[in-house]
Amino acid sequence: MSRVPHNDADPFCGDAFFRQLCETAGVALIATDRDLNIRTWNSAAARMFGAAADRMIGTPVSSVIPKGRRANAEELIRRAIMTGSTFMIEFQHRDEDGHPRELAGNIAPVVSESGACLGSSLCIRDITKRINLQNEVNESRKMASLGALAGALSHHFNNILGGVITSVDYALASNIPSVTNRVLQQTGKALHRATALVNGLLAFAEGDHRTEDLSDFTEILYNVADDIDAMIEGRNIEFVLEIPRLPIIPTSRVQMQTALHNIARNAVEAMPNGGKLTVAVSLEGDRLVTRVCDTGVGMDESAISRAFEPFWSTKSTLSSSAGSAEGTGLGLAIAHGLVQTVGGSIAVSSEPHKGACFVVSIPVPGKA
Repeated sequence: MSRVPHNDADPFCGDAFFRQLCETAGVALIATDRDLNIRTWNSAAARMFGAAADRMIGTPVSSVIPKGRRANAEELIRRAIMTGSTFMIEFQHRDEDGHPRELAGNIAPVVSESGACLGSSLCIRDITKRINLQNEVNESRKMASLGALAGALSHHFNNILGGVITSVDYALASNIPSVTNRVLQQTGKALHRATALVNGLLAFAEGDHRTEDLSDFTEILYNVADDIDAMIEGRNIEFVLEIPRLPIIPTSRVQMQTALHNIARNAVEAMPNGGKLTVAVSLEGDRLVTRVCDTGVGMDESAISRAFEPFWSTKSTLSSSAGSAEGTGLGLAIAHGLVQTVGGSIAVSSEPHKGACFVVSIPVPGKA
């Protein structure tokens, strides 16, 4: 802690100056004793919380914190006093007009010249404008993503329907049975692609609610491993499966098998020149955690933030793999939606040229 030498001739020194400094500061300054009772309350605090100093001095500092955050705030203040550490806190407070205000501040110990901890200080500022601005930015991004999604969806359906119309017109003009049969086959494939698009969007938006089809997670994982073996054939990719001896864990087969398949497909596509794909499972408390890691091209922070957006891909052009949700840019979006439907979460960590690791965590029935 820095100290200012006492000098009566210096107007920037002395108790009066520091009292005035605290009183006129542009942020709410609150000091407490070791029992967490308020001992200092400046003008900014009075304006922020709508209460004068004579009303607040001597009252518990927790009275200015919303009930749902009081226990946490008191714990942080006590830890600051006991350990000498500094902590941050954010909470919401309604002003005298009833409008919600977003507040943030630092909690720090107050130490005497002899080194004894006298209590704590709270330096609180109003960040409502910043939060509102961030919400507006997020809303703008959401609308931009929605526009991009609509454009990509229109692009895909235009290609599918345009091909169907051209093929049908050709078949009608030819009047040759073999041509008609070939066109019907192509039309069927095109309609399967359209169905995959629609089902993928539904899975992303609402999730697949077919929870009655339960299977043991180990069985599901081995089915996914078989899929991966087929994916990597001829690709110079080493596949490692790390699965411990697990108890029988009933899991929604369709959701988890589809989600893990899509994540694995994304990993394989990220290694066009070969590499290593590792699928590792662990039981961590009441959660079953599956890590799908590759040694592929990786992603930067911008790509990570958009990894689960539908129709977004790190590739420069949209894929058009027939009948494949992955080929429509929906693979990871579908995985994200399906994992959420079973109460789980999915996260990704990655660096450019250092591969990526997707972590899927789902609750274990009966342990939540």
